[in-house]
Amino acid sequence: MLEAIETTEYKNHTIEIFQDENSENPIKEWDMLGEFICWHRNYDLGNSKRFDNPEEVREYAKETNSLLFPLYMYDHSGIALSLSSFNCPWDSGQLGYVLVDREKTLKEYSKKILTKQLKQKIYNVIQGEVNTYNQYLSGDVYGYKVIDKDGEELDSCWGYYGMEDVIEEAKSVVDYNVKDDIKNILEK
Repeated sequence: MLEAIETTEYKNHTIEIFQDENSENPIKEWDMLGEFICWHRNYDLGNSKRFDNPEEVREYAKETNSLLFPLYMYDHSGIALSLSSFNCPWDSGQLGYVLVDREKTLKEYSKKILTKQLKQKIYNVIQGEVNTYNQYLSGDVYGYKVIDKDGEELDSCWGYYGMEDVIEEAKSVVDYNVKDDIKNILEK
C-alpha cells in the first residue's frame, strides 16, 4: 500500500498526496510538438530513433528548414535536461536535440511561414515539454486522495506533473464538495 508523502487538512477534509509510480512518459505517450532525439550509452532517453547520429539530424533540419534545439543533460544523483548547457564540465554535456518539424509546426499553428514570433512561441512550448519530461524523469509526478470527516474517500486522481498542481486540484475538489454540502443543507 502506498504511503502518503504529504497530508494536509483543508476545510474539515484530509488531502493525501502520493508519488505517482505509474506515470506516463510524456514524450512517448503524449502528442508533443518536439521530437526528442538522444544518444547516451547508459540511458534510453528520447522518443525518436530515426537518426543514427547528430550529423543526420542537423542535415535533416537544414534541408527541411525545421527548428533544432540542442538538448543538454546533467547527470549527478539524478538526471536533469535543459535547452541550455549546464556549467559543469564533469557531469553534463549535450545529449542530443529536440527537432521541431517545420511542416508539422505550420500545420499545428495554421501558419504559412515561421515568423520570429512563432519561433519564440515554439521555443517556449519546447521549454515546457523539456520541463515536463524533467518532472517525469525525477519522479515529480503525483496523485491525491480527498477524504471527508467521516473517513470516506470522496475523490482521487493521478498524473499531476508538479506538486503545486496536485494540491490545487485536490483543494478544488474539497471546495466543490463543501459548496455542494451547503447547497444540500439549504434545500432541505
